[in-house]
Amino acid sequence: MVIKKATRFFATLALLVLLANVVNAAQQLDGPATSPNVLLICIDDLNDWTGFLGGYPGVVTPNMDALAARGRNFANAHCNVPVCSASRASVMSGVAATTHGSYEIGPKYDDLPALNNIPTLQRYFKDNGYYTLSGGKVLHHGFSGRLAGDIDRSLGRKKGPNSPKPLNRPSDWSRAWDWGEYPEADAEMADYQLAKNAAAALQETFDKPFFMSVGFFRPHVPLYAPPKWFDLYDASQLALPNNPKSDLDDLPNNFLGINDYAVAPTHAEVVQHGKQRSLTQAYLANVSFADHCVGIVLDALESSPHAENTVVVLWSDHGFHLGEKQHWAKRTLWEESTRVPLLISGPGIKPGEPCQQPASLLDIYPTLIDLCKLPKNARLEGLSLVPQLQDPASERDRPAITSSYYGNHSIRSKDWRLIVYEDGAKELYDHRNDPDEFNNLAGNPEYKVIQDRLLKWLPTKTTPEFKTKSERSRKRSK
Repeated sequence: MVIKKATRFFATLALLVLLANVVNAAQQLDGPATSPNVLLICIDDLNDWTGFLGGYPGVVTPNMDALAARGRNFANAHCNVPVCSASRASVMSGVAATTHGSYEIGPKYDDLPALNNIPTLQRYFKDNGYYTLSGGKVLHHGFSGRLAGDIDRSLGRKKGPNSPKPLNRPSDWSRAWDWGEYPEADAEMADYQLAKNAAAALQETFDKPFFMSVGFFRPHVPLYAPPKWFDLYDASQLALPNNPKSDLDDLPNNFLGINDYAVAPTHAEVVQHGKQRSLTQAYLANVSFADHCVGIVLDALESSPHAENTVVVLWSDHGFHLGEKQHWAKRTLWEESTRVPLLISGPGIKPGEPCQQPASLLDIYPTLIDLCKLPKNARLEGLSLVPQLQDPASERDRPAITSSYYGNHSIRSKDWRLIVYEDGAKELYDHRNDPDEFNNLAGNPEYKVIQDRLLKWLPTKTTPEFKTKSERSRKRSK
């Protein structure tokens, strides 16, 4: 009898040791057992002009490059809408524009009827035990109205820039598209002040895991930055994009290359007035300044008590043209408008090769839920990127889908881009051989199988564009 009890005792003890070893191994693979913190860094209007994406030769972005080197670089990531407010509504709700109905600069998150019962990413984490902090431009209109309670603590200005503007504009261009070496010191810039506020908060201790959102405004226009950032680039030596005049000859008539709604200049105006090199220099200067601000936050995290238990996600709301395809700014369905930086780093995420599989900013919400082991949110339309965090070569069947204005969509797979306009006109590009999207293959019978395969992903049920009463009134008055 005693022998049987002893046998059961040692068998139970052995089982407990085995279970403990299994748990320990899982923690080593997936990160610590305690809920990780989240640091979400949002950058406005940043395209692929970073070192880790190789979008421009000689660009100076050491801090973002270092983050890419210690995590996963999603090198084929794309926005859901190539404009600020609608893109950010998609990221923070986890649902596409074709569901929430905002395809342009327009309604606030809490104005969109389709989002009435969909919590923001911040609210979801708060409801699941997180302390939420936010500052800068995260949602385009800030966390106001019914969203005000989503954030426990503000890190600074809720939205937009608060940097000083020169009394006499450095350039003779439009006010929105002004640029130049101003002010003298970084400390006068709102993004720098936000970075310092976030850095100070990261040195604190918290009684629960935190979700911190930090939204940097640069390199959004107007492109002001202190002189030292302009000094990094010699305007006379800057490379300009390969831009053959025949590039647009094979496009349908209604392509979204130029639109009357936007305040951006046309390419012809930029070239006519000799502004392309100085505008390119200003954009690069602002990219490097934004990278410096990112570095302040990342350095603070590294020296904080939270360094080993914080997931970092860095992303931009959409891309940006600087003359490519004879276009400036955003709002197109081409690569320069849709492609965005997307970096994820943190506990259990091993550095490795960039992921070339298509990814969408819609995927941020479900990925963070998985990494932080929170309950699933059935309303989300993105797919978790955890398989690609574990293995960058892990295939994704779903392409990245981008919508610009109602009825126009882009479908971006690993190797192809198909654009379908509201009237049915199409563009098709082979990114293996034509990364600049010069040769429109739509209508070529040799590529019909590929085109038909991509067409299966075209959104069929789309929410009509939603406009508030004031927006509809302004439209009628024009």
